[in-house]
Amino acid sequence: MAMIRAGLQRLASVFNGAQAGILSRFATHLAPVENKSVSEATKEVIAECNQLIEKNASRSFAIVHLLGKQWRVTDGDLLVVEGYWPPNIGDEIRLDKVLLAGTKDFSLIGRPLVQPGLVNVTATVISKGLSHTRTHFKKKRRKQFMRINFVRVQQTMLRINSVDFVDTINAKAKNEF
Repeated sequence: MAMIRAGLQRLASVFNGAQAGILSRFATHLAPVENKSVSEATKEVIAECNQLIEKNASRSFAIVHLLGKQWRVTDGDLLVVEGYWPPNIGDEIRLDKVLLAGTKDFSLIGRPLVQPGLVNVTATVISKGLSHTRTHFKKKRRKQFMRINFVRVQQTMLRINSVDFVDTINAKAKNEF
């Protein structure tokens, strides 16, 4: 028992040592690769991403929040959304809740949403209808109880028209000077 207690005390001293724990010990042994400051490196990354946005070289994607679910969308995708939704057939809508956007070269991650006005995701309502019939069967054994319910849920089908980067990253708003 004393041996186990001694081992646990040694382990606790490693995690709660004078050097603020084991993670700081690992972090102190890491040497920086370059001597750039964080703000300079950030500015370089943002400038490079802005150049890629202007080139529009590769296909862009976005993860949008729609009716309580997250969807990864690109140009031309079809989404089938379950539940009641008011837009009518033919309506063109803009999906504003963009959680993440990017291309094969870079990704912009929102906290929790990407900067408003940076990414424009548009979709068109193609059809509205009911889902296939789902069978909901209940049975309690030895009680002579059986119920069969048939459920059909409203569905809306959307076609994603475009996922575009409208503005550059960290650009001033058009009404600012």
